[in-house]
Amino acid sequence: MMNKVAIYVRVSTKGQAEEGYSIDEQIALLTSYCSIHKWKIHDTYVDAGISGATIERPELSRLSRDAQKKKFNTMIVYDLKRLGRSQRNNISFIEDVLEKNGIGFISLTENFDTSTPLGKAMVGILSAFGQLDRDTIRERMMMGKIGRAKSGKPMMTSTIAFGYTYDKITSSLNINPAEAIIVKTIYKEYLSGRSLTKLRDYLNENDLLRNGKPWNYQGVSRVLRNPVYMGMVRFRGEVYQGNHDPIIDSETFEAVQKELKKRQLETYEFNKNTRPFRAKYMLSGIIKCGYCGSPMGVTLGTKRKDGTRNIRYQCVNRFPRTTKGITVYNNGQKCNSGFYEKDDIEIYVLGQVRLLQLNKAKLNKMFETPEIINVEEIENQINSLNNKMKRLNDLYLNDMISLDELKTQTYTFLKQKDLLENELNNNPAIHQEENRKQFQKLLGTKDITQLSYEEQSFAIKNLIDKVFVKPGIIDINWRI
Repeated sequence: MMNKVAIYVRVSTKGQAEEGYSIDEQIALLTSYCSIHKWKIHDTYVDAGISGATIERPELSRLSRDAQKKKFNTMIVYDLKRLGRSQRNNISFIEDVLEKNGIGFISLTENFDTSTPLGKAMVGILSAFGQLDRDTIRERMMMGKIGRAKSGKPMMTSTIAFGYTYDKITSSLNINPAEAIIVKTIYKEYLSGRSLTKLRDYLNENDLLRNGKPWNYQGVSRVLRNPVYMGMVRFRGEVYQGNHDPIIDSETFEAVQKELKKRQLETYEFNKNTRPFRAKYMLSGIIKCGYCGSPMGVTLGTKRKDGTRNIRYQCVNRFPRTTKGITVYNNGQKCNSGFYEKDDIEIYVLGQVRLLQLNKAKLNKMFETPEIINVEEIENQINSLNNKMKRLNDLYLNDMISLDELKTQTYTFLKQKDLLENELNNNPAIHQEENRKQFQKLLGTKDITQLSYEEQSFAIKNLIDKVFVKPGIIDINWRI
């Protein structure tokens, strides 16, 4: 009975370049071998550009189906790596597909076939070496990536962090001035009290877009959480010192991380605690323990005969709860802070707001130290963009670039220039008086002590970020 042979060839793009033999060369060698032995070729199965790490390949799957139909009695490959680089996959295919259907397996370069005991033994041995080679390559690649991260080189070369450009020649990140302004805006606005949702809307409404596209919630969150902006690189959960310039200083970055965590905890606590009085009180959500920094909650005293009751604020860690699912503050440690009369604290806070309404000097003093930006640096960047646009025009006039290229690059430079000019125009040092007036507007013209409780609560939430309380001391952090 004539031997009917199935020829199988495979090569990845990388393998073809590095190993020096193509699909055609493999087919020619295997066909010649069959001709010498006077074997009939049933069919040739070709998987081009497909990795040997997986067994799920179109032509190998077709060969398997033909093997089950017993359309041939021998499979031949150039070498065992063509079948695959996984020991488990190779052994499984030979035993479960070929031997199960009475089909022999021949590897040309290794010079063995499974019809002999030695050939069967060689399959296992050579497959093991293939697996070892693959594992070694994988380990070397991983060590190389870790080494790259430790040396401070960027790890996201395919997806560059917004705010940076990637220089392939130097393998380094360079700050994109226009995008960096947006990054700084994101951090500043978040720390000013904007939620992620409102921050997203703010960016989109002011045309502070990401690569020309609107921001989404996840995109804003990623910017706030990425350590690349303080000059670090992250790989597989570890953070290493980068060799690129930071956009955000480490103090600001860490402050944002604390705020993210704090808001997450507060949201969780709010959702887990559905007490009807939760949102009733003026300082709910902003009053904190002056000792441990944990939130303070409301405790209600026994009802009096007239229906009234004593209402107090106390630290949530005064009596720590260990119930599963309860948010833990201060590592669950008991706080020795006492309780504080609600009315006393609210009267004090309202009094401080009233002082700002009456004392313009005190209000002005709060704005004595404006945020400073590097005006000279921004002006130099604007001049650089102007020079680039001039060079573009010269290239177009000399027929070195097309009109479309001129329009595209000019538009990009104009957008960057516009952002830089806006940064200058919005310099806090210039607009200190405007900021003061806006804050004063929030204070309102009416005596806050004469407003309704709901109106007072609204004003307080917009004027104050945090209120820290401990015996004899109430510290207010204003939203300025």
